[in-house]
Amino acid sequence: MFRSLVISSTLVSFSSIASGAFSPTTRAASEAFPFSPGFDIEAVTEKAVSLPSHSWEYGTATEALLELYDAEHSVFGRPFPIPTIQPQDSRSLTYAKEKIVIGTGANALSDGDGAVSDPASLGVGALMLGKTNQTYSAAAKEQADFIIDEAPRWFNGAISHRVSVTELW
Repeated sequence: MFRSLVISSTLVSFSSIASGAFSPTTRAASEAFPFSPGFDIEAVTEKAVSLPSHSWEYGTATEALLELYDAEHSVFGRPFPIPTIQPQDSRSLTYAKEKIVIGTGANALSDGDGAVSDPASLGVGALMLGKTNQTYSAAAKEQADFIIDEAPRWFNGAISHRVSVTELW
């Protein structure tokens, strides 16, 4: 059975504490974590930003970078009101800016490959980028408007996952 302890928002296994592999004085290579998680977080981050190839993966990586490097602006901090951050000052926003491709309708933030909500995973990044460039906030609004007003729905009102057919996942 795996048992864990959360210390300052860092998940640490009891076995790593008992073995001496973890100590509160051990610093991580990255300042993103107050303690060493027991693996190279920078290597994991590089994989997380280099492997995605779909809009939902870009959005997931954007959120992970925000939570890791700008946690105070993520859902784990105080995200409201939406802060004004220059993209070059945030790994998350720099990444999102590179991956967002402004379009229309279901693809307002990225090519969703037929999915209704996949591009919306870039919504937080787009809203934050929109504080310094209105093009991104307008695209985020268009993405949300499509999902709320135009996306296919099931008979009970559930939003379809696909644009071309009503399909629930």
